[in-house]
Amino acid sequence: MKTVSPVRRALITTLLCSSLFMMPSMGMANNNYPTGPVTMMVPYPAGGPSDSIARVLSGPIGKQLGVQVIVENLGGATGSIAANKVLNAKADGSYFFQGTANELILPPLTNSAIKFKPNDFRSVHPITTSNLVLLVKQDLPVNSVEDFIELAKEQASGTPLTYGSVGVGSLYHLISDRLSQTLDANLVHVPYRGTTNVMQDLAGGQIDFAIQAFSKNMKDMEKEGRYKILAVLSKEKPEILQEYPILSDAKGFEDFNYFTGSSYLVKKDTPEHIVEKLNKAIAAAVQEPEVRNALGADGRVVAKPMTPAQANDFYQAEIRQTENVIKQTGFKGN
Repeated sequence: MKTVSPVRRALITTLLCSSLFMMPSMGMANNNYPTGPVTMMVPYPAGGPSDSIARVLSGPIGKQLGVQVIVENLGGATGSIAANKVLNAKADGSYFFQGTANELILPPLTNSAIKFKPNDFRSVHPITTSNLVLLVKQDLPVNSVEDFIELAKEQASGTPLTYGSVGVGSLYHLISDRLSQTLDANLVHVPYRGTTNVMQDLAGGQIDFAIQAFSKNMKDMEKEGRYKILAVLSKEKPEILQEYPILSDAKGFEDFNYFTGSSYLVKKDTPEHIVEKLNKAIAAAVQEPEVRNALGADGRVVAKPMTPAQANDFYQAEIRQTENVIKQTGFKGN
């Protein structure tokens, strides 16, 4: 057996002690998240409903984390470009994604060209759920759901009504497609890069109608004569929408009950301590009175605090509901 010299033994002992001394501090360093600014990825251009949510929450979340939260807007491909940017970044919490079924669930389920899957992400915390509304251009000769149904059927064989959405395979596209099927009338889809573009063309009369997530400024735009709000697509509606009829009350539309939600998500392999810290920061931010008032004023229902496990269960339920919408429409993608 080879003998270790006293000097070598002393050196080994010193190195082992140093390593043991350093291990706790290394562990603490690994848990020292965040160490600098983090980016909130918004998958649509500035100025739309998604961007408004981000602007309300970026400051409060940053305050909870103790760093600046930078809002980055990146539209295109129904949000898939932004989603891929998050997936291509490190799973270290430096990017988190503000998403709905439109960006993370529907595109990969309906478009084979999109390679990521819904479960490549995990939910950190839900933010809000929003009511959907049926909007028509101001000079469309309809003032009720019944008028709209009649006109859509009349024009189907001649000049079909046109509608805008945030992209092929988006939730708004699928619901409008189901509307077409229920009416048994041809409707022409016009895809856009984001909500802002849809609303601009609706107000300008370039498209006939759109289904969109409600925001308070829509009522202001209606008063200004830019377009009309015909109906709410969910069976339950907030006080701000009480004056409008529910689409499911119309004959043939009894099972139309749709809404959309938004959540903050990260790559699925993000370390648990990072997910937990982000979860606590977001949960605290959405409970601030100013945040709840700002989001609630738009008719949104603000999420209650959830653990990461509860948030992911909520996300899995949303995936299942979205798969059901696809089955209802029979949409196969491109």
